[in-house]
Amino acid sequence: MADWDDMPPLEDDDCAATHPRTGAMQLLSQNGLDQSDCSDDNEDMWEEMDEESNQIKTKCLFCEDKTLSIQTCWTHIKDMHDFDFNSFVCGLDLDQIEFIKLINFVRIEKPSPSELKLMDKITWNCDSYMKPTIEDDVLLMYDVEDFTLPENSHTKNKDREIETLKATVEGLQEIIDKQRETMQRMLQAAQANSENQQRPSVRTVSCIRPEEDEGYFNSYAHFDIHHEMLSDRVRTESYRDAILGNSLLLSKKRVLDLGCGTGILSMFSAKAGAIVTGVDMSDVIYQAIDIVRENKLETTISLQKGRLEDMEFQDKFDFIVSEWMGYFLLFEGMLDSVLYARDHHLAKGGLLLPNRCTMHITGMEDMKSYNKFIAFWDDVYGFKMSCMRGGVIKEATTEVVKEECIITSADKIADFDLMTIQPEDTEFVSEFSVIVKRDGQLTGLIGYFDTYFELPNPVFFSTGPRATPTHWKQTIFYQPHPIPVKKGEVLKGVISVQRKRREIRSLDVKIKFADKTLSYVVE
Repeated sequence: MADWDDMPPLEDDDCAATHPRTGAMQLLSQNGLDQSDCSDDNEDMWEEMDEESNQIKTKCLFCEDKTLSIQTCWTHIKDMHDFDFNSFVCGLDLDQIEFIKLINFVRIEKPSPSELKLMDKITWNCDSYMKPTIEDDVLLMYDVEDFTLPENSHTKNKDREIETLKATVEGLQEIIDKQRETMQRMLQAAQANSENQQRPSVRTVSCIRPEEDEGYFNSYAHFDIHHEMLSDRVRTESYRDAILGNSLLLSKKRVLDLGCGTGILSMFSAKAGAIVTGVDMSDVIYQAIDIVRENKLETTISLQKGRLEDMEFQDKFDFIVSEWMGYFLLFEGMLDSVLYARDHHLAKGGLLLPNRCTMHITGMEDMKSYNKFIAFWDDVYGFKMSCMRGGVIKEATTEVVKEECIITSADKIADFDLMTIQPEDTEFVSEFSVIVKRDGQLTGLIGYFDTYFELPNPVFFSTGPRATPTHWKQTIFYQPHPIPVKKGEVLKGVISVQRKRREIRSLDVKIKFADKTLSYVVE
């Protein structure tokens, strides 16, 4: 057999050699058959030659040891290997070149019939499959036009169109089912809200959909989040100092630990001499039970699993302690449960711990982080992806900002007296004004909060960039482009904080600043 790589390139006229009839003539000649009388004007001779070529033996595509005539080969492949070449070729609408590549592909790659059924012609659409693997392979000279399906048969293309339509219908039906389910939930929520309005003692917050709460509480069943919180010395030691530093106030008093987690605040309270009830919806409470037993505090600490809004207690509590704060203070929405507990389970003259929180905003210059998160999209491996900027900017990020990056003063945007506020007070609009401390480029605004335990021995901690970092870090609202600022310049703006209506634990934040109003999401 001649070396394929040494063959001269085909001219246009040479393409006739790939025609099945021409190939058959060459093959017949090699088998001792006369082709001198063969011409396009002698159809009888062509038919005779076709008949003769169909009798020439060839190897089965899937058997190593089977040698068959062409027609017998197709029948054998269909009967023995459950592969209908006729339907396959017609279904893919293969032309002669694609058919030749298919035969060589099967000879070389040796796919099983079941594997081949799943393939498309793009699989073998490579010029390397034009090179024969068997010398004088008669299958390469078979005319694809001889493959025909009965008129009443459906081709594979038609079958695929039907399957695609079926999949589309199924997808639409799934969307309809989900929308129907959503509507049902909305109707149930509306009915529950109506019932709550008739019963003032029950707050709307208890009607949060169970699956929303389930996802939230399940996140607290993972140990890593508790390790992160307990490792936050600012957070944990502030609660410890507030509780143990006021032991005389808590001694022999009833304390509710809301969202008790591993029970650390319950144990601090028990150590201060209090009688403690811990409540948590997460499965971590089972570990908390073991922790309480391990520390021999089960006589002073009782733990209950469930949603506070669904619970009843025999007596009211003198103190309610809870570490409810989220990113940018209000993310997670757990404050609702704290205020519900205050209104329903706090004794007259009782106290929340903590009992005051403030929110603040300041400006930063951090070109390194700006280039990392925002300018990055201007040149991604030589391609512009600036359309990504809007979506990236919209998502507020949570990072520890270095003190040296702070370029302005800070301004307080909210002050919450937790003993008096209502849930709706956590949605607010506030003006702010900050003073530039040095010349530079303002790349973003930073949100953070401070927490107060206003007790005889008061305790305070901050999550701001000038304080010791905490697991809350700071919330960054990037600007689309750095803003040049001068020392002494006063920057004014308005910030709006609202809850997302469909994701009640997330926040929608709008900031009107530098003649633009930008929308952000804290989630």
